[in-house]
Amino acid sequence: MVDLGKTYVAIKKQVEEISIRLMQHENKNFCLAHISPVYWRIVSYKDTQENEHFFVIVPSIAFNRFILEREYLHVVEQFPECFEKKDDWLIVKALKEYDKLKLVREYTDEEFLEYIMGETMAYVFKVEQNGSISNRILRLDLCRGINKSNTFQGGIFHVLKHFTVNGYPTLSSNTTEYYVETWSEIYKYVILNFFVGTIENDNRDNYYVAKSYLKDGHILRGVYYKEDNIPVSFISSIRIDNSLKKR
Repeated sequence: MVDLGKTYVAIKKQVEEISIRLMQHENKNFCLAHISPVYWRIVSYKDTQENEHFFVIVPSIAFNRFILEREYLHVVEQFPECFEKKDDWLIVKALKEYDKLKLVREYTDEEFLEYIMGETMAYVFKVEQNGSISNRILRLDLCRGINKSNTFQGGIFHVLKHFTVNGYPTLSSNTTEYYVETWSEIYKYVILNFFVGTIENDNRDNYYVAKSYLKDGHILRGVYYKEDNIPVSFISSIRIDNSLKKR
């Protein structure tokens, strides 16, 4: 087991530096530069070759609640009429209604979207056996916006369009997609895809593709975006191939 104490200082420094650089790059007037270790989560995942990998997830409070603590599933349960409707603005409404007692005032849908597009994310670090952290860092936002087709762009909410947890008809505005047994499998697959997957070229500047395999042989292709001179990558989209072709 990795000793988190050996990596604490390095992760804390990276989070502060990345947050400030992103704030300056994106012309924001604030950033979340410190996240209490109380919310950090160390996880170990095995790849398809049974190699074990250790990661530290450093989430904002909102990301921790909705994703790591599974509150998003409560939203799906309480507002089923807002899902499977091909309109992600309905999911924004459901999230806002679920969270209304925690908001300092009444938000418009646009304001609430701006909130979940902001510093509501998690940084993911891969920890090596010697306690060092890898140079590649993943940032998982809740979302990066909604496009003209009323579809979430990027982030974990886009990822949810491609997965369905056993026992739920859908997790998004889409119909049923690839089934997983547990909620945590979704972000596990994304993390393994980013850090362990085979890297392929993309036709667009600053984008690249990572290819990995799900446990039944389906191929997961994640598309990531990385700005020059900023040491963090964002998930743009994913695709799960129907082929069951093995390696």
